[in-house]
Amino acid sequence: MVKSLYTGVSGMKTHQQKMDVIGNNIANVNTTGYKTNVVTFADIYYQTKKTPSGATPSLGGTNPTQVGYGVKMNTTTPNMTQSGFTFSDSIYDMALDGEGFFQVMDGAGNILYTRAGIFNVDEEGNLVNASGYRVLGVSGEFDGQPAGSQPIKITIPATDDHCSSATKLINGCDVTISVSDPSDNTDMSVTFTDAEYPFATYSAGVLNLYFDKDQQFDSAQMFEDEIAKCLQAGGVTLPDDVSIKFTFENLPATTTSVTAKATVDSWTHTLDQASVESRVDVSGAGTSYATIAFATSNANSANAYNSATIAITAGTDTTASYDAGANAWAITVAENTRQSDLTQAIKDAIAAAKAADTTGDLAGLNLSVTKYEVPAGSLATAAGSWGSLQLVNTDPLVSNISATAGQPGEYANNYKIVFKYTSNYESPTAQWDDNTLTIGITNKEYADDAAALADINAAVAAAAGGNAQKLFIFDTGSFVGLAALNPGQRKALFEDNPSLSFGGGEDSFYTTVAKSLSTFNLTDGRKGTEQTYKDLEDVTIGKDGTIIGKHAVFGYLNLGRIDIATFDNPNGLSAVGGTLFAETVASGEPKLAVAGSNGAGDVVSGALEMSNVDLAQEFTDMITTQRGYQANSRVITTSDTMLEELLSLKR
Repeated sequence: MVKSLYTGVSGMKTHQQKMDVIGNNIANVNTTGYKTNVVTFADIYYQTKKTPSGATPSLGGTNPTQVGYGVKMNTTTPNMTQSGFTFSDSIYDMALDGEGFFQVMDGAGNILYTRAGIFNVDEEGNLVNASGYRVLGVSGEFDGQPAGSQPIKITIPATDDHCSSATKLINGCDVTISVSDPSDNTDMSVTFTDAEYPFATYSAGVLNLYFDKDQQFDSAQMFEDEIAKCLQAGGVTLPDDVSIKFTFENLPATTTSVTAKATVDSWTHTLDQASVESRVDVSGAGTSYATIAFATSNANSANAYNSATIAITAGTDTTASYDAGANAWAITVAENTRQSDLTQAIKDAIAAAKAADTTGDLAGLNLSVTKYEVPAGSLATAAGSWGSLQLVNTDPLVSNISATAGQPGEYANNYKIVFKYTSNYESPTAQWDDNTLTIGITNKEYADDAAALADINAAVAAAAGGNAQKLFIFDTGSFVGLAALNPGQRKALFEDNPSLSFGGGEDSFYTTVAKSLSTFNLTDGRKGTEQTYKDLEDVTIGKDGTIIGKHAVFGYLNLGRIDIATFDNPNGLSAVGGTLFAETVASGEPKLAVAGSNGAGDVVSGALEMSNVDLAQEFTDMITTQRGYQANSRVITTSDTMLEELLSLKR
């Protein structure tokens, strides 16, 4: 009788324990990664009242007679089936789609296992769970690394010093523009604009540089020097006092420039007459002149009279005579002599000379007055200054004209020089009009061709006004024979405006680059600093548990890998609270694997595995447990009544 009392007690206790498990399951219905515990019962030992017997020839065998002593809790087994996912905004929240467990390490160094992937990164860069336990796998570079159990720490290398810069491909060459020193303040836009003079402006990270792009640059240093001039002219000081640097890579075989030239190897002009012209300053102030010029009408150099001398004197009448023996003319002019008077006197002299000639040698004798300009009251001075003139016939008149541009480069290819004859200037003139330089050749007399060349070059230099692009130099050996030409011959040579055109000039490679410079956006300037996970622009976690970060300086970095532990008998794990499990002899040792391989599930970032508690099942179990508990209580009540009846027998 007493035995049934204790049997009922064991039933009530066991059902109470099951109710405890059910209550715990229901309490954790919303616990991330929680696994439902399933309870099983087992009966307790039995008292044998009658032992079993085997069959005999005369009797059959008998079964044992046993009385049980109640019930006990057999197992509380976790249900390791996967539950559904709930998604979050944190990339460090993770779930496992498949078999296995995340590994974490507590403060004592014990490795525990969980399906609750509520992870985050602490201030030191450690990947930890909600309890601060460190998540395990491979830390840092994971390529080629086997699955492991290292604490994962997100580590970013310190950035090094870097000068802000920008690179463009120009004419097949990589042109890099950078600042001279590392700085956090020099990411800027640099614009290059063609201008006559250097200048610069800077505001709000925009640097505008103005300079002459046509000038010849022969090195990166020349670029840097020109930019320094721009900054100085504009009064610009760049942030942190940096300067602009140029770097060229993949330079061509030659980078030099070529100077444009204009050359006429034989510039000739054949005259149809021998001539002479003389111009005399009769005022003493260089403002009033007397001019006289003569010419033959037949330039046959075989006739000696083509080189005759002419003596002019002042007198009271206009006369002319020719001395064939001396090949000389004697001419007298008066204050009132006109050009027609002089012409007539010469005609009379020619006629008289031919009439006296018995050999016929003077048949071709001729002389004409091409110019006679004598201001009133100046005849005596002019006639005395002219002295003895001589007819001259030079063939060729001028040859070997060669000029070189003052600055190398292709700009001079479009320039030309035009010559003209001008009689109203003492010295040669030079004047620019657009791309044409006009040089005026005058009647100035020279001791030799070198003096004439120097005079012309001086006029060209004055016209250039210090502008190297408009400075042209006539080479030594040019204008051969110019000093010997008289005014008439100079006029005959230059009055049709002969010209020289330049060509063959080429820019240096650096100048072609200068002409192509536009806008460069300089970036990545910085002072080196220590970096943390907070300096990452983005972090992604792959299905295989790999953690990859994007950094502004280093690009994509391998930060670590969350590795997975699987067990032959995961139901043998021991729950230690906090949705954590510990290894036991029943579970076996963990088998480490990269997520998604060797039976391990995939990592799902931004998700959490929900509890797998089935409320319908729990409520059903709660009802059956309650009824079982109630029934066992009735066993006790009934046994008590029976004892009461037994005790009443003595009355």
